[in-house]
Amino acid sequence: MSVLGHYLSRLSKDRRGNVAIIMALCSGVLVTAVGGALDFSRSATVSSELQSALDSGALAAASLTQDRNPESVVRAYVEAALNDHPQLLASLQLDVQADISLNSRAVVATASVAMPTTMLGLIGVNTLNLEHVSRAIEQVRDVEISLVLDVSGSMGGSKINALQDAANEFVEIVLAADAAERTSISVIPYNGGVRTPREVNENLVSGNQRRRTGCVDMGTDYPTEMTLPNRAMSFTEYYGNEQSGNNHSAFCPRANMESEFLTQNEGRLRGLINSLRAEGNTGLDVATMWGARALDPAWRGNLGGSFSDRPAAYDDADTIKILVVMTDGEATAQIRSEEYTYYDWWGRRRTGTRGYELYSARQARENMAEACDIADENGVQIYTIAFQLSGQTNRDLMRNCANKPQNYYQVENLDIGEAFSAIAADINQLRLTR
Repeated sequence: MSVLGHYLSRLSKDRRGNVAIIMALCSGVLVTAVGGALDFSRSATVSSELQSALDSGALAAASLTQDRNPESVVRAYVEAALNDHPQLLASLQLDVQADISLNSRAVVATASVAMPTTMLGLIGVNTLNLEHVSRAIEQVRDVEISLVLDVSGSMGGSKINALQDAANEFVEIVLAADAAERTSISVIPYNGGVRTPREVNENLVSGNQRRRTGCVDMGTDYPTEMTLPNRAMSFTEYYGNEQSGNNHSAFCPRANMESEFLTQNEGRLRGLINSLRAEGNTGLDVATMWGARALDPAWRGNLGGSFSDRPAAYDDADTIKILVVMTDGEATAQIRSEEYTYYDWWGRRRTGTRGYELYSARQARENMAEACDIADENGVQIYTIAFQLSGQTNRDLMRNCANKPQNYYQVENLDIGEAFSAIAADINQLRLTR
């Protein structure tokens, strides 16, 4: 018995055949796992190709220049992608829904195929269903642009020439697009003030002189007053001269530099840009607020131009509003004039005029910041260009006005055209929603 017991004990401890037994038991699972991994890898490749084809087809079908049936367009892309997998074409299920209007094409495409498996069939999985969805929309939107241009004295010489070239190219780019007929531009030159045309002043200024071009004095509280004043204003008085008609000064541009509002007339815009002349102070806050007003629906019908239905409502989904503010100098104080009485050497009473500060440069910066905030809160896209602008305070003012960091352009040389071209290209992208 002891010999037999010893033999049985040795036999129970001998594991030399266990690996073979284990391998035999696991081989089916291992083959299924490896084969299944290959099935899933192949399905991932096909799935990626199907999604890419579906996306491309939906984009092509949503193009506003597309004249073919949307389903035919998408099907052509998907079937081309499946040519390398002919066994899948029979199982292809494709559904394409399109919503087409005059200025918009929206496409939703759903595609599914049943991909046969190889080794996964061993465990009852004979097909892998691949289903994908793609959405695309191309919509031409109305565009309203306010282009606020600095023509103060520091812009003289080569700088004003560079600005004219850049602004002309900007107008050409945004009006050369397919949707140019849906684009309006307001060009607002400024020195210490902004000259508005007679059709605007009729609704702003009281008295018999309201039907004249000139610079309207909006007072000290205008940054918070975006609505139409309704003939409550008067023309700016500067050292005894009303700034209307042919009168001009450091706080009112010349008569040939009156703003153009809401127009698509490229000839008129170019004419204004080419007439720009550098002189005067820098009413950056006044100009920025006029740029914002040209986008404010409260002023609809009171700015003249070619579009009686503009500015559109802020929440109009078919409209984007753009404010571009350019300067090469700091916002300056607003200076006005007043009469005063004095006595000359011989004791005779005299009357003269003297300047006084309506508000300070610091207040002007605060006014501009508030104008930018008002526009931003109403969904206006704001771009700013600092043209050889010195001083951190001034640069910060312009940088903070832009509603995105990438919308601020700091130009150190004379190539201001690069900034204007970049903004124009961005606008053309914004007008198309994809």
